[in-house]
Amino acid sequence: MPSPITIEVDHQHTEFTPGDTISGKVTWEKTEHMEEIALRLFWFTTGRGTQEINVVTELKWPRSQQQANFSMILPQEPYSFTGTLIALSWALEAIALPNEENSERYTFELTPDGQAITLTPVTHLVTAKKKNRLLKFTNE
Repeated sequence: MPSPITIEVDHQHTEFTPGDTISGKVTWEKTEHMEEIALRLFWFTTGRGTQEINVVTELKWPRSQQQANFSMILPQEPYSFTGTLIALSWALEAIALPNEENSERYTFELTPDGQAITLTPVTHLVTAKKKNRLLKFTNE
């Protein structure tokens, strides 16, 4: 069943830079248990380890309104990235309160130049020597 909440972002792109404005419209259908709608700007991590989530901004509207325009200035950090073990992403999430059973999410990148950042492993000379010694020892 489709969510009764939608997020429409102006300028339908998913790459932003710090200080950019993200704006658009949230629309929703009233449901019996809904008291208000919250729109959250947040970042979150995925991958190995403990997931972190940090809500940066939250806007709220009464359910009777059924739609609202929004505009938020994006913060300077942290940057979105994808690595071998962890990734950090940014999103807008519109959610029905108080029970949070209905929601809609719009995920995007926040980077210095608007381009995705992919972290690659760095080979450190000392670490490489230790790995080679370990491999040599285990193969004997």
